[in-house]
Amino acid sequence: MVANCEADAKVLEVALQAYMAQKGAFPSPPSPWSAATYSANFQPLTSAAGGDGPYMAKPPSTASYVIEYDSSGHVWVAPPGSYGATYNAGQSFDGNPNICLAAVR
Repeated sequence: MVANCEADAKVLEVALQAYMAQKGAFPSPPSPWSAATYSANFQPLTSAAGGDGPYMAKPPSTASYVIEYDSSGHVWVAPPGSYGATYNAGQSFDGNPNICLAAVR
């Protein structure tokens, strides 16, 4: 599961960079992060709206970890069922090389 988490976080990072390259800004999640909004918050990256994208095939699973992003291009990882309203540097995928190991349940 740790390898899956790392791969999903990297896919999200690449999708965000591709979005930024085409649009000049990172996407904003449409709603605050929660279990109910998780899939919809990936819509800017999974949709082909406007002729651009999709930048990723589907949102990461939440069964063993939660991966989120913000409009600054931050990617962070939390245990399953944990949804953060804002970026938490302690859960940063880039800033904490063992974050998937800590988050996977």
